[in-house]
Amino acid sequence: MTLRAGRRTKNRLKKASERRGYRLKTPSGAADAEQEGRNNFNADGIDMNTRQNTPDSFSRDPILLLGTESRFEQTLAQELRGLPAEVICAESFEEASARAGSACRPPSVVLVAETQIQPDEFEGRLAELQIRTGANRLIPIAFGRAPDEKRRRALRQAGIELALFGRFGRHALRFQINRALSHQPGRRPRGEQRAPKEWRTRSFSSGREKAVRCYSLSSSGGYFVTPRPWIVGSEIALELPLAENRLLLAGRILYTNGPGASEQRVLPRGMAVAFDPLSLHVREAIRQDVTETQHGLEV
Repeated sequence: MTLRAGRRTKNRLKKASERRGYRLKTPSGAADAEQEGRNNFNADGIDMNTRQNTPDSFSRDPILLLGTESRFEQTLAQELRGLPAEVICAESFEEASARAGSACRPPSVVLVAETQIQPDEFEGRLAELQIRTGANRLIPIAFGRAPDEKRRRALRQAGIELALFGRFGRHALRFQINRALSHQPGRRPRGEQRAPKEWRTRSFSSGREKAVRCYSLSSSGGYFVTPRPWIVGSEIALELPLAENRLLLAGRILYTNGPGASEQRVLPRGMAVAFDPLSLHVREAIRQDVTETQHGLEV
């Protein structure tokens, strides 16, 4: 099933999509879509100007992984190093203090197994760890099985806001680390709420097709991973699998992240796309999907 969304694009984009059995159709009023997208869209909902990463590292500071030495934690540490980032592994706060003390820089993010969190003492232990390591701040991310609402409430009271509950992939891991590194308590994110995705899909532009992977999505746009993005300003159509539906959305490329001196290691190589104005039905379908995904990313 295909949900039709987005305004009618130029003939070359329309023909490219119709050859594959799709039809692009959008409401009028999309003239300001690109500027509106620039104002509202960011792949992770973060201010890129506040991040100060080295060219060869995803994160300037080490990431602390606090949990038992299980196979899952080993895999998680390997994925973190692949971002790339320096990882400090420890099974307790005491071990974390000792290991972080020997690192070149103190950690700024700590991933902690949800089962190891004792809410009554967690905030104090975290503050003590921050003092001992000399960290300016230490943002926790809880990971593990999704807890019930009573447990979530206790975790929130312990000062934990971010999570990786249930199954998650590389995009969600990077997305949440980005959120933690740019975390500002009490600050509301700009633009539409977004969530990470792992969708393998297709993009169409100028009569050509390119395989991409959806990294993050909101009702205003998305970021799509590809080693060779289309050029900035290109009109594009994107196929998105949403529940049992398959959407084909029209949009325009706002910026790209590719190899070179200006490459941002904060994001994978790819392109940010602002969607043309969507119908209410499609916009709400995306918002609902994003909200459901966010349930596993926030305590």
